[in-house]
Amino acid sequence: MASKDYVKIARQYAANVMSGKIPACKWVKLAVGRQLDDLKTYSADRAVFVFDEGEANRVCRFIELLTHTKGELAGMRIKLEPWQIFILTTVFGWRRRDDGGRRYRRAYVEVPRGNGKSTLLSGVGLYCLVADREGGAEVYSFATTRDQAKIVFGDAKVMAERNAPLRNKFGLQVLANALYVPTSNSTFQAKSAEGSTLDGLNTHLAIIDELHAHKTRAVYDVVETSTGKRKNSLMFVITTAGFDTSGICYEVRTMVTKVLEKSVVDETQFGIIYGLDEGDDWTTVEALEKANPNWDISVRPEIITSLMKKAIALPSAVN
Repeated sequence: MASKDYVKIARQYAANVMSGKIPACKWVKLAVGRQLDDLKTYSADRAVFVFDEGEANRVCRFIELLTHTKGELAGMRIKLEPWQIFILTTVFGWRRRDDGGRRYRRAYVEVPRGNGKSTLLSGVGLYCLVADREGGAEVYSFATTRDQAKIVFGDAKVMAERNAPLRNKFGLQVLANALYVPTSNSTFQAKSAEGSTLDGLNTHLAIIDELHAHKTRAVYDVVETSTGKRKNSLMFVITTAGFDTSGICYEVRTMVTKVLEKSVVDETQFGIIYGLDEGDDWTTVEALEKANPNWDISVRPEIITSLMKKAIALPSAVN
């Protein structure tokens, strides 16, 4: 069977966003526009960054060999949607020309609940554990509580348990509280600020799910510092929108918006924010579809429209 051209799918997604065929808010359009601009800007032979289509395709191909762990899709292979392929190919495709290291060291993805965040993060975690060509890779799912930290790790553990070819190919061992690859001395664990020491880590991939739930910046700062010892480290944050304008999530989000607006230049920060634009009427189905990239896939229209009707009737349910 011919391999998919994920880069082509990502470019078609970008074209559909820019043309309006796919409804998207300002921040998604800016993120897509940035990638399209970068492909032109860094196309010269001596440009500081190079877009490696092989690396971009590789991560997507790997994740689509994994299976869902929950719900009606449990046991079925993951099918990445175009918006997910856009994010993955962009984050993993860009490399530094001088040493081949990763361009993007931090990725911030903001997307509403129900859009498959944990599944995507689990796939990224397994990829960086076994297939990212990193010796002694330390992959961690970080959170402020043990239960939150175990969500992404738990999904990855079940994916590994149910995929014998994956375990056999890489010698992957599934332990009670870790995934371990003896040949490369690589490990994947859940870490939280509750009872775990976060000091002294040498992180290859840091996964932070639901950054908006972090009341302080303590975990984020320690994790960011722990990724500074490797040339290919990546800090991957996926979160739903929060309401605390004094927290670390709002700070990171603000930085991302400045990068997307080009008022700040940071070539190591990737960001994309799915939501509504100012003035959009959240009481319309069109607005809900615009904010949810997995609309009618993992986001069920009948459930969300029911919640919308409840919120219209009960102001206390609006948030």
